Amino acid sequence: MLPELKFGYVGAGAYLPDKVLTNDDLATIVDTDDEWIRRRTGIRERRILAEGESILDMAVGAARAAIADADIDASEITDIRVGVNTWARFPSLATQVQAALGLEGCSAADVSAGCAGFVYAVEEAYNKLYVERIRDHRAGTALIVGVDGLSHITNWQDRSTCVLLGDGAGAVVMREVDSGGILAIRTSAEGRHGQLLYCESALEAQWDPSGPGPFNHATQGVRPYLHMDGRKVYGVAVKTMVEEACGVIDIFNRDNPSPIGVEDIGFVYPHQANLRIIEKVAARLEIPLDRVYTNGIECFGNTSTASIPIGYVDPAARERAAVAGDYEIDVAFGSGFASGAILRQVGSTPTS
Repeated sequence: MLPELKFGYVGAGAYLPDKVLTNDDLATIVDTDDEWIRRRTGIRERRILAEGESILDMAVGAARAAIADADIDASEITDIRVGVNTWARFPSLATQVQAALGLEGCSAADVSAGCAGFVYAVEEAYNKLYVERIRDHRAGTALIVGVDGLSHITNWQDRSTCVLLGDGAGAVVMREVDSGGILAIRTSAEGRHGQLLYCESALEAQWDPSGPGPFNHATQGVRPYLHMDGRKVYGVAVKTMVEEACGVIDIFNRDNPSPIGVEDIGFVYPHQANLRIIEKVAARLEIPLDRVYTNGIECFGNTSTASIPIGYVDPAARERAAVAGDYEIDVAFGSGFASGAILRQVGSTPTS
């Protein structure tokens, strides 16, 4: 039998651009208004990268805040995983975070799983920590970042999408803990829903029958944009998030002499996609809305992979008195309908 090892968050941090884009600001560039946006999405304002500010800046800012919160030296980090969808270049963003932190030798890689990228990145980091602890008897420390600059792929004339999207980053430090920690992780995907939420390709091959031709931007200088079939996304998203939340509890309950139910969940951090989706998921799970994080969607909009870890340090969530033993769930869905959930238990020194 494998030994019981506990891995959990020992620090969390976030980075949000200073530039605020309100609903009234949006009304000056597209046919919309504050009442229309709030009624359909619950969003009041969002943060947008300023000129000269980058996705890397956000990722590094959140990483440094999480490292400081964990009260460790950055040199203790053995693995970096970054959930990101808008870093359209290489080297990977994770390696550039590593360089910015002045680290050498630790592993570093990006994870692309739509807005569920943070959950997938946590799963990868958790599995690596566990395997290396068992196989190599080596204790590791992981830095997991969720970051996206959705303003890079926003069509600001498309009212159906531009009102939703914001920029931001969140991060956690994860290592072996004495109490609490991650109890179960579940991830899955339904690629058949790929056309419901996608971004255009930035490049296309121009082939000459006589030989290979050059690669050019597909739209000759026009950015690739995010596209979404909002009505269909809503239905699939609600169903998916409910299934993931219940599914991760089922995983924990397998062969567990003390099974738990949804009624035992003290707090939920759902991906901040749309307030109506969050409300519907909470209703289906029969979890009171005051036990569900919603401030992120109101104040920061849909920040994709960043929305869950931003919630960990948002005062609107942290003012809730979490006590040792509380169960919490993180649940997300995203493009490709990659989705996932994490079941955690608050330890003796809660960080969320």
